[in-house]
Amino acid sequence: MPRTLYLVLSGAPAPEGVTELVQALHEHGWHVTVLSTPTGAVFHDQDQLAELTGEPVRVAFRMPGQGKPLPPADVVLACPLTFNSTNKFAQGLADNFAIALLCEMVGYGVPTVVVPHCKPQLATHPAFTRSLQTLRSMEPVTVLHDPEAPYEDRLPSWQQVIDTVNRL
Repeated sequence: MPRTLYLVLSGAPAPEGVTELVQALHEHGWHVTVLSTPTGAVFHDQDQLAELTGEPVRVAFRMPGQGKPLPPADVVLACPLTFNSTNKFAQGLADNFAIALLCEMVGYGVPTVVVPHCKPQLATHPAFTRSLQTLRSMEPVTVLHDPEAPYEDRLPSWQQVIDTVNRL
């Protein structure tokens, strides 16, 4: 039976393409469920992601008695995560479904990989630095972020991301 991975998207760009990430995750045996912040839903092709995963991208909370519940997650991958979403997650500001889910999964002890992607000017902001420290101190969170890398290389390759997910 395939392992289940929740892929949490936000409005950050993904030069290698999110659909390519989903396809690569499938090749590594992951069943992928995509969740997105409201802004992320505008940045990423929801129809294409739904076609790849076989289910709609989830953006809003499910009302009791409506739709089907999410399958239990083995791993959560928040990638790419914006400056804003990274800060919200670190501070527990669960004002949308995707961030609320990240907070909840940590509470359940589900391994969670966070891959922030923002402009260098935002990455130097003290709030972001504190948020990364907070996330790194949380079990079971792994943060993939190299503040010394040039901007065009700050987002790790999908292979690096998948290798990290597969090690959990």
